[in-house]
Amino acid sequence: METRSDAQEVQVPSEHVAVVAMFADRETAESAVDALIERGFTDDQISLVARGAATDEQGKFVPGGLMVTVTAKGRADEAERLLREREAREVTTNRIGATGKVGEET
Repeated sequence: METRSDAQEVQVPSEHVAVVAMFADRETAESAVDALIERGFTDDQISLVARGAATDEQGKFVPGGLMVTVTAKGRADEAERLLREREAREVTTNRIGATGKVGEET
């Protein structure tokens, strides 16, 4: 790998932390969202998404799982606890940071 002479090492000080939880039904997912808001998480930090929904042979809606995602930098443990207390089926935390060289050729 060849590196340009003007490449600079960078450290991005911020870290993105997302806590993701799966719920069996809309009622428990919405309860979790309400609990997060009551504890000071904002609408901009929370998303609720339905996954795997379908219709059966009669055209009736069959819900899939519901996923609540919380951007929770500095509060990941609190978000995880709140989601687990509200019957989340599975909870994962993803931490993403960035480092590298600006101007580096690959």
